[in-house]
Amino acid sequence: MAGKSSKGARRLLDLRGQTWWFRLAIPEACRDYFSKKTMYLESLQTGDIKIAMAKRDVLETEVRKLFARVKAGEVISSAEERAELRGALTRAAIQEAQQERDYDALHDIVNAAEVEADRLREKARERFERAIAGDHPVDHFLEAYLTAIKLAPKTTNERRGLINKFTRWCTVEKLRLPDITRKAAGRYVTEIIEPMDRSTAKKHMTALRGYWEYLIKRGHVTGKVEDNPWLGQEVSNNRRRVERGDGETERPFTEKELKTLLYSDYPEGMDVDHQQQIVDALRISALSGMRMAEVLTLWVEEVHDDVFDIQQGKTRSAARKVPIHPDLKEIVARRTEGKGPKSWLFHELAEERDPGDTFGKRFNRYRKHLEVDDVRPGKRRSLVNFHSARRWFITQARHAEQPRETIKDVVGHVADKKKDITFGVYTQGASREQMRGCVEAVNLPTAVEAQSRR
Repeated sequence: MAGKSSKGARRLLDLRGQTWWFRLAIPEACRDYFSKKTMYLESLQTGDIKIAMAKRDVLETEVRKLFARVKAGEVISSAEERAELRGALTRAAIQEAQQERDYDALHDIVNAAEVEADRLREKARERFERAIAGDHPVDHFLEAYLTAIKLAPKTTNERRGLINKFTRWCTVEKLRLPDITRKAAGRYVTEIIEPMDRSTAKKHMTALRGYWEYLIKRGHVTGKVEDNPWLGQEVSNNRRRVERGDGETERPFTEKELKTLLYSDYPEGMDVDHQQQIVDALRISALSGMRMAEVLTLWVEEVHDDVFDIQQGKTRSAARKVPIHPDLKEIVARRTEGKGPKSWLFHELAEERDPGDTFGKRFNRYRKHLEVDDVRPGKRRSLVNFHSARRWFITQARHAEQPRETIKDVVGHVADKKKDITFGVYTQGASREQMRGCVEAVNLPTAVEAQSRR
């Protein structure tokens, strides 16, 4: 049908006469708020497809956020919310006209905005004018950003927490989006980020840089990508005093620790329903090098032809086929029996809101009950955790004299193409036989020396 398409440039756009309209289905849970309507419609007041697309992108973000707030039961003034939406649309139209240097259109848009502001009531007018100015709270576009970047749930929650920490600081300092200049960013780095542990500080800077890059690209803040106020704000390690314990990093399990975790009696006071999933997941990670999220979210159809066929993950290199170690075949057979293709291998976690977080907490309680812990002064986290099983696999593969490049392919580590042209650019990675040889070179310690604990 002319003027409509669910894909491509005209997505969510509907041409009516000479004017483009925004058209988005209203979720059933939100229809009472929209007077039982099933479709959200808004005139974009333009016949130019490019301007319509720019307005569409802004409006889609805002309307989806409105849907989420309605679903959450938040009480929202429809008049004020729609005023803010129209303000965001006007801002997009102004930016588009400025980029096209269409000063006649710019004059018309500004005049129309002034007329609209005059007819709005106090609160609605304030929100309309703030939207035009891009004057929002710092976290106003946070959920849209997190949806756009499509990170793993654990990393998404981590980014949300870091940016919310900055938002709380901005609230105390009475700063909003337009106020975040390089100077304001520098103050935050000096007061909050510099005293942090280096690894935490790096994650904080990555989150803020990424969020601001998104804001700039989407036109929510003015400037070019190189104007990002967080660029160049890091404090290099060589400007920081070295303290005792700075070299202590998270590590693999020792052989004794792994034996304790694998072969000890299940701790009293813990839910026995969790025992099998903990031991199974630990064995799979220790004999494959797979990350926790990769182990826990496997579908049955992704376990075939003697491989774990990982389709998604932390990086592009995460998608790979990991040979199934012979010692894992009993676990695989037990966990796939009688299940459909889309069933989870760890079905007991499928209904959890955040499977990784839930399982991680269970595993940490388990290892602490068994006194497998390594907390050092000045360190917030234990130096051993579930990821130590992945580190143990990598260490054992290296001790078995497996090629470094093959180990990287098995565990899904990114090859540095700039540093290694030969293996990073001109090869297709390890063969299936090489990867199987690497996996089978690693074996779990036997239970002979493990002590029972109660």
